[in-house]
Amino acid sequence: MSINEKADLILMGASIYCGRDKPQDLDFIAIRGNKIIASGKRDLVSGYKGENTRVISLSKDQLVLPGLHDNHVHLIQAGILDKYVDLMDTASEEDAAKQVKKFADTIPDEPWILGVGYSRMSWSDSKMPSKETLDRYIPDRPVFLLDAELHTAWLNSKALQLCNITGETPDPAGGQIDRNPDGTPAGCLFENALCLGGKHAFAFDPKLTKELICRYMDKAVKFGVTSVSDMTPYFELDLSYSEVYFDMAKKGELTIRVNAARNLFEDMDVFLPLQDRAEKEGRGMYRIPYMKQFIDGVPTNYTGYLLEDYSDNPGERGKPIIDLDAMDHAVSIAHDNHVAVRLHSCGDASLRAALDAYRKAQQKSPHIKCRHMVEHIEVIKPEDIPRFGEQGVIASVQPEHLVSGLPTFYDNCYPQRLGPEREKHTWPFKTLKDTGAVLAGGSDCPVVAGNPFIGMSVGMTRRFADGKPEEGWNPQQKLTIEDMIDMYTIGAAYAEGREAELGTLEVGKLADITVVDRNLLKEPADRIKETRVCMTIVDGKIVYEK
Repeated sequence: MSINEKADLILMGASIYCGRDKPQDLDFIAIRGNKIIASGKRDLVSGYKGENTRVISLSKDQLVLPGLHDNHVHLIQAGILDKYVDLMDTASEEDAAKQVKKFADTIPDEPWILGVGYSRMSWSDSKMPSKETLDRYIPDRPVFLLDAELHTAWLNSKALQLCNITGETPDPAGGQIDRNPDGTPAGCLFENALCLGGKHAFAFDPKLTKELICRYMDKAVKFGVTSVSDMTPYFELDLSYSEVYFDMAKKGELTIRVNAARNLFEDMDVFLPLQDRAEKEGRGMYRIPYMKQFIDGVPTNYTGYLLEDYSDNPGERGKPIIDLDAMDHAVSIAHDNHVAVRLHSCGDASLRAALDAYRKAQQKSPHIKCRHMVEHIEVIKPEDIPRFGEQGVIASVQPEHLVSGLPTFYDNCYPQRLGPEREKHTWPFKTLKDTGAVLAGGSDCPVVAGNPFIGMSVGMTRRFADGKPEEGWNPQQKLTIEDMIDMYTIGAAYAEGREAELGTLEVGKLADITVVDRNLLKEPADRIKETRVCMTIVDGKIVYEK
């Protein structure tokens, strides 16, 4: 860029992390429009100052780094968590019901009472909650509550009635209705079955949809998040709301970049025109780069699909919640159309099925290169770990999953679910990295709050909130702070297909920047989670400033 080009904004005086192997001894970053036009030492900055340039003076104790990407969120559900009842800190089934009642009284005119975040595994009694408990507090209005992992819904009798879920309702493929001994619905819907209620509870109009999007964005920018990958297929539900996003992009109302994943089984005649439209009308703020689906559920509910039985439940190993042959076919079609696919996998059998599906597509059309991903990677056979690097499959991981919803290590059910041999290979971040995988970091918000600095801290310490285990759970899988920053910046930008524009601070790249209150490179690992964001810049605009 010419030194005669004056900056709109200059960040001056902070420590600056441009990216691994990039210059680190810089004093300023200069921005004009939506791009970085210069960086360098203090003696060069005057050339970029004009009469309208805003200069923000920072201290060396603060850190300027590339804008943080959250590579896995459920944006609408996160908006629901912000607008409706937050059940993350409930102590019991009864406590949760009381909190729902208290909140319901504040929204007497809402058609549905929604909530997110209860975790029965952290309750003193971890049995499945029942409709009767909700009925005691809210008998006459429909209630639909998602658990902390978003894989179970808890309904009251009124909601079950409105959704026409009865004892005669069959379990859908890949889902289950929790039932009483007489076959009547007990109140919980698992995996694909939650769609039976969700299609009614989530029938939002455009105004409410926009409110939910804005609520999430307002929270995200406070965490320094500049770009997200939105997992809009929710089992068989479509939570994409594309027309709302197109309208917001047109009006300049998106404060973060949204990369939407649509349903893997969507017809290409529908998907490809939408993808093309997003590239033309999304203004770089709304894109549709991938397709996504769930292979299995989660080990906590015994719905994660394993190669061998659960150690604490002989005879049960979970099962796929989609037809694997149909999945293979859909992956092949997507690959042939140059579309990246993202497959949810929490069990080692589902993970192998995902890698096998990608390999079949790659072998069929080896001239086509797609950045396919596996989401979560909670349990994996050691021999499958190198396949990520070998096949060029991105590991989309959410470090905070290790501890989410669990106050202490002793509340962690994975050692009992998996047994000592499989437990050693849970969330194997370092081995994935060392064998050549690109790691893209995310949160799975609203499974957790969506604060990337908590994810970074967990990835570095692998300790629970009680500080246990002291050396970390499977400490051989700890990562460094540089590794963690890379996951949430250049790794996630690579997953989005935008590493040429985003992910590092370089002249000519888009000005997406996060400024924090401490130098993360010098901070103890267990203090990283205390980081506060001072400023978030997206597309050259300050969207949050403390």
